[in-house]
Amino acid sequence: MSILCRVLPYERADGPANMALDEALLDVVAVGDQTAYLRTYGWTIPTLSLGYFQHLAEARSDPRWSDVALVRRLTGGGSIWHHHEVTYALVVPGAHPLAHPNTKLYRTVHLAIADTLASLGVHADRRGDTGPQTLDKQKRPLLCFTDPNPEDIVTRGIKIVGSAQRRRADAILQHGSVLLAQSCHAPELPGVYDVADVHAEPREWSDRLLARIPDALGMHPVAISVPNEVRERAAELERTVYRSPTWTERR
Repeated sequence: MSILCRVLPYERADGPANMALDEALLDVVAVGDQTAYLRTYGWTIPTLSLGYFQHLAEARSDPRWSDVALVRRLTGGGSIWHHHEVTYALVVPGAHPLAHPNTKLYRTVHLAIADTLASLGVHADRRGDTGPQTLDKQKRPLLCFTDPNPEDIVTRGIKIVGSAQRRRADAILQHGSVLLAQSCHAPELPGVYDVADVHAEPREWSDRLLARIPDALGMHPVAISVPNEVRERAAELERTVYRSPTWTERR
């Protein structure tokens, strides 16, 4: 029997609210809920999300990030400038056959996104191994989309999909961004619209992703509203963690 995937409606919120809801879903599955959750969302305010292990001072040392909205993620990896994009979050129980090793989940979800791109006429594929990868964290770039990874989805050599993960108890959160268009704040990062003749709205991307990802994972999708207990947990995390300078400035 396939695992049930509860599919939540597309929403737009600011950084703390988005990150809080992702973690609240992880909490639900981590305490024993054997279903999966999938959602897509947008950002009401362009925001730089720091990876869990990144240092705030590194971001603030660049003038372009000195006065932007900023949130620290629960997940690792590089910073992402959330502006013209659609973001997804997936939480699966540890019992799912793709939960271990983590590369299986990355690869399956990313290839589902590549199929979504193909359905809109954009050829994209996994970057794959391109030679020796540096492991020196001191030399890694700040921005995720300038840091190549074999699991990236690229089109014409340009990274357009990047994701990060966090495990908690018997659950795993994977969330990531599909870069749709270049931002004036990060002109070095072209998106799908800049390299292909496609201009679907974020909600159309959302509908297609919410249909393809569960199918790729062998899950049975069921559309639901966000449960009240998840909303309550998200509101608590938003207040006590993601809007707290202690969390943002922890490194």
